[in-house]
Amino acid sequence: MSSESKKDQPELELEEKLSLLPSAPGVYLHKNKQGKVIYVGKAKHLTQRVRSYFHTGGEKDTKTLLLVKQIRDFDYIVTDNDADALVLENQLIKEYRPLYNVRLKDDKAYPYLRIGLEEPYPRISVVRRIVEDGAKYFGPFTNVHAMRQTLNFAAGAFQVRTCHLDLPEQTVPRACLDYQIGRCSAPCVEYDTLENYGRKVHRLVRFLDGADDEVISELQNEMLESSETLRFEDAAKIRDLIAQLEKTTNNSRPVSGVQGNCDLCGVSREGGDASGVILRVRGGRIMSSLHFLLSDKLESGLDAFMSQLLREYYIRAGDIPPVVYISHEVEDQPSWQSWLSERRGRPVKLKWPRRGAKKDAVQLAHTNATFKLREVLMKQELHHAKKRIQVTPADIELQETLDLHTTPKTIECFDISNFQGRETVASLVFFKDGKPLKSRYRRFRIKTVQGVDDFASMTEVLGRYYGRLLEMGLAPADLVMVDGGLGQLSRAREVLGGYGLHETQLIGLAKREETIYGEHGALNLPRTSEALKLLQRVRDEAHRFAITYHRLVRDQKTTASELDLIPGIGKMKKLALLHHFGSVKQIRRATGNALAEVRGINKHDVVSILEFFDQTSRSPEGGSR
Repeated sequence: MSSESKKDQPELELEEKLSLLPSAPGVYLHKNKQGKVIYVGKAKHLTQRVRSYFHTGGEKDTKTLLLVKQIRDFDYIVTDNDADALVLENQLIKEYRPLYNVRLKDDKAYPYLRIGLEEPYPRISVVRRIVEDGAKYFGPFTNVHAMRQTLNFAAGAFQVRTCHLDLPEQTVPRACLDYQIGRCSAPCVEYDTLENYGRKVHRLVRFLDGADDEVISELQNEMLESSETLRFEDAAKIRDLIAQLEKTTNNSRPVSGVQGNCDLCGVSREGGDASGVILRVRGGRIMSSLHFLLSDKLESGLDAFMSQLLREYYIRAGDIPPVVYISHEVEDQPSWQSWLSERRGRPVKLKWPRRGAKKDAVQLAHTNATFKLREVLMKQELHHAKKRIQVTPADIELQETLDLHTTPKTIECFDISNFQGRETVASLVFFKDGKPLKSRYRRFRIKTVQGVDDFASMTEVLGRYYGRLLEMGLAPADLVMVDGGLGQLSRAREVLGGYGLHETQLIGLAKREETIYGEHGALNLPRTSEALKLLQRVRDEAHRFAITYHRLVRDQKTTASELDLIPGIGKMKKLALLHHFGSVKQIRRATGNALAEVRGINKHDVVSILEFFDQTSRSPEGGSR
């Protein structure tokens, strides 16, 4: 068979497949020559839609022509109706993540607020996915800070628990810190009844659902009743709660012309980038705003972006309102409406208002999407502009004065630290474009060297680091610096040479004279030199990092045993406490709020730590606090 015949064969097979396409609803999958799915679409009539890609007549934009050129095969799946095609299209896009479909730029698992209504004493928590378990979910939240604010307000105002106790099976001897600061009614120690706690949870759910006026009215009646029966303390607590709720609702913006519960969905695009915004309106007020960044390899219209926004959000949505307004029309709107109704379990109306108050309301979502997109594109432009700045004056001076063969955009610096010949440690700091890159910092505990031997310690550290670096397939920095003179430099050159890194640019910087030792001998730069100032910043940072680690190791060895006695405080939490406070003495003096700021320390740990030091201070051996 000739090469020309072989080339024509796939085209003949494709024509044959096109001729067999049914005139039925379904989903089609375009594939490239490697068999990879590059586009997924749905159609009312598969034969018309799929053939349109290969039809020679009509105008196609440049990017669509690029897609067509890459199509070497296709598959299709027939469905019973258009709504089923939409569901299947969603599933296949999630499965294959095709290159030419509109897609979410940051496809991560967004958080939700979960209220465990299936529990006797429901708790409110943060989760990353929805499960059909009888709980009530609110979200997703694209703004984690806003979600945390909602959680803190909701739990605190309604005194709903956030702990992980399985009530009423699990019990505790006394109420935790949340009760003491008024954020929980402590059903765990029976300070609150099952019935009364259930009312609080029910009110919380209704408030988050947008029935704030109804909840506030109920509370006002309860406050009046408490006052009339001379329960003035209860009345005062309800009064304060009403004030909190009213302050929150006053901060939420009412939407003119919109009542009840609905979502306003708007999209805006610029080139291949787009922004989608969902305004969750509950009780006629905007409860939250959700933002999604979308991208597209084709020159799709705003209808395609709106379809993808609906697909991305409502596949995740914890609550779907009875009405969804959209700023741009979508193809096959009845199918989308059926899909949304199935997701909600009750009827949903999908509306594209073209005039009047509803049009103005959904325009608000479109305007927000436009501003969000401009903000993101501006940040990207600034980021790219910063990356285009190749070198600094200090970089240029370093290359010229040290006769380096490349400009040192990245610098690694090693420092050795010991105290009275004990606990020798080392540090590595990494600078990029003259600034610390702390994700590349490393610290080392010397394992093979006894006593004070900085040369041997440097040999061990460099060997461990560069051995691991080469295993990972990574290269050293543009410039490697050791804290020391000619001896340290010679030892470093020996180690790097042993790993085949002969071309690595290497210098030493002595502390006292600030003398730079390089490949061509010693050099002293003026104190005003930008190059010297840069090297000093790097060297001083390496020294600071080594001293900090050394102090931590010393404190850990001499005083950390006391922390081992605290229930629930393991190795990682102990290290976190010591790193944060510097010593056990400072941990002993810390307040509950200060302890809660330590990464990894939860509220139960705070209570355990405070109780432990309180008990030891009162014991004969504990001394005064």
